[in-house]
Amino acid sequence: MYVCICNALRDKELSEAARGGARTVADAFRRCGRRPQCGKCLPDVADIIEEARGDAPAIAAE
Repeated sequence: MYVCICNALRDKELSEAARGGARTVADAFRRCGRRPQCGKCLPDVADIIEEARGDAPAIAAE
């Protein structure tokens, strides 16, 4: 799924960047060889980084 329309970045690419060591949104864009444009995707990119790193809070299954 496309996360950043401006740069045609997909969630898979951003997850790979996070697993490859990206710790911030800027790091993820840099690792993908791109720069943020409009900024609308930044919160989503941050969530993807947290999730890929395992920092996202776990959702308890009932």
